[in-house]
Amino acid sequence: MTPPLRIAVIVPAHDAADTLARAVDSIVASAAYAREAMGLDLHAEIAVVDDASRDGTSRVMAALAHRLADVPGLGFRAIARETNQGAGPARNLGARQTTAPLLAFLDADDEFLPPHLGLCASALTADRDAGYVWTRRRLDVPVHPSWGPSLDRRTVMNLCVRRIWHEIAKGFPEHPDFARMGTEDSFYRIVLEALVNGRALPEETVLIHHSPGNSLDRQRIKLATPIDAWDGSRESFVPSPAIVAELNHRLAYVERLKAEMAGG
Repeated sequence: MTPPLRIAVIVPAHDAADTLARAVDSIVASAAYAREAMGLDLHAEIAVVDDASRDGTSRVMAALAHRLADVPGLGFRAIARETNQGAGPARNLGARQTTAPLLAFLDADDEFLPPHLGLCASALTADRDAGYVWTRRRLDVPVHPSWGPSLDRRTVMNLCVRRIWHEIAKGFPEHPDFARMGTEDSFYRIVLEALVNGRALPEETVLIHHSPGNSLDRQRIKLATPIDAWDGSRESFVPSPAIVAELNHRLAYVERLKAEMAGG
């Protein structure tokens, strides 16, 4: 008998009372679509990590846990942190407290489109050489098409990775500079890309929402401009010494690991 496909979706949530239910419901709908429309025996674990929220996020999590308790093929886990540490450490904690061999990530203000989980799980089942897959993202602000491939390769909401490679890559960085400068996602993708083969899927399966002050909102002018017309001198991002040191350390670790594997 073929075992079910098992996937864990980690949702970091900080002051997300207004959007968390929408995000979780999109995961539930995607898992149902995989089973009902795609004919897959897919079981989903959802782990929501409340990263020291100050609003009603914990009440929303409790309501979701009650509502989803008896949904077939679905598990829901609510995890609370006492101190705010950022999305990367929250994702690492959620991954440690789940068991599925596949991991996906969704921010609490975004949504999976129905095909996401089924397409990702099917692709990794069919291609054993791929350590991870990623899909296209749909943004709810105007974005010039030339930015699409670059954006798709540097975020994690459109990513599904085998747990073993997440663990070998040592997860997301946890130094506070990464959360402060918003570089957790790109760091994780750079390390994965150096470590193991990935595969792009052509479908748009994730909806990214903008909200006042978030990363997408801050980049609206840039993303509406063709990539070859954007004046890079207007970029103000300068990585901190801690970010540079951690990236160099992690990439050196990957190179040593690959050399050991090749020598073995």
